[in-house]
Amino acid sequence: MKVRCPVCKNNNMISDEEVSGFLFSLHCEKCEQLLSVKITVQALSVVKTASARNVDTDDKNRVSTWIKENMDKLDLPVLPVLATRIQEARKDPNCSLDDVVALVQTDQIIASRILALANSAMYGGLVEITDMKRAINRLGLNVTETLVHALENRRIYSSENKQVKQILEDLWMHALGTALTSQIIAQELKMENVPEIFTAGLLHDFGYVLFVQALIQAKTFKVDLGSMNVEEFMEVAFEDHAKLGAHYLREKGLPKSLITIIACHEEIPEEEASNNSLHVVALANQLCKKVGLGPVHDADIRLELTESAQILGFNELKLADLEVKCEDMVQKVAACLE
Repeated sequence: MKVRCPVCKNNNMISDEEVSGFLFSLHCEKCEQLLSVKITVQALSVVKTASARNVDTDDKNRVSTWIKENMDKLDLPVLPVLATRIQEARKDPNCSLDDVVALVQTDQIIASRILALANSAMYGGLVEITDMKRAINRLGLNVTETLVHALENRRIYSSENKQVKQILEDLWMHALGTALTSQIIAQELKMENVPEIFTAGLLHDFGYVLFVQALIQAKTFKVDLGSMNVEEFMEVAFEDHAKLGAHYLREKGLPKSLITIIACHEEIPEEEASNNSLHVVALANQLCKKVGLGPVHDADIRLELTESAQILGFNELKLADLEVKCEDMVQKVAACLE
């Protein structure tokens, strides 16, 4: 087994005979940092056929293979367009507030939500505003762009199929939590690409949406969605969700910087070790899992020992503060977006 030290990047090799149980500690051979290692076993006991047998590895791989071969046939919500147009427009030095207002007003549903948010207590709506220009002026262009991104992405995590509603709701809460936490981290680090990092946080688990739609549409799997809980779904989809999500979004023309984050957020390859944007989303992803924002709740995650926390300079104290900020903001923003 290879255990990579998040501090000095040394690969510590240990034999399987030295591993006792699923949670153990060891000291890095190079820097002597104490490392806590948790082994996760995927049970693969989820997708059931008419005869109610458990899925084996080959069956699970068939789901991933089907997605790769039928991506163009999946019934998916339209990817965010308006937020991208606003982001591109704001890159123009001649872009004005009126230009952003005109773009927002092209989508009346989002425009109405932006107006409601500007009048909410969260954004200081003491005096009612009925004019879109004044609403965006109150929110600010950065917040407006962020909210448009969130409102558009909310649509991705919806389906007319009631059997997958809870799975999609949990995935949405994790996506929103990761995006907002990524934004907080990026702002604290004074990074210049905060909007891009927020977008990456929203889309990092897009691959799970592909799995949901595949299990709905592909009759060959004979899945009883009514009896499948969130934990069982995660066991089926976890291994391939990142690379499949990245592949789909690459085909849709998303920039390489976003695709890299989506593809590598669960396990950062050595060649991306200096990619701070990736580390921001990776850390936010783990933090949301630790506090239970989404389908996974693992309170045993040692955030301070992760490579991303070490590289970004987040110690236990800063991470504890970040956890509080994350949970508080996500609940408030989620309530506003409904």
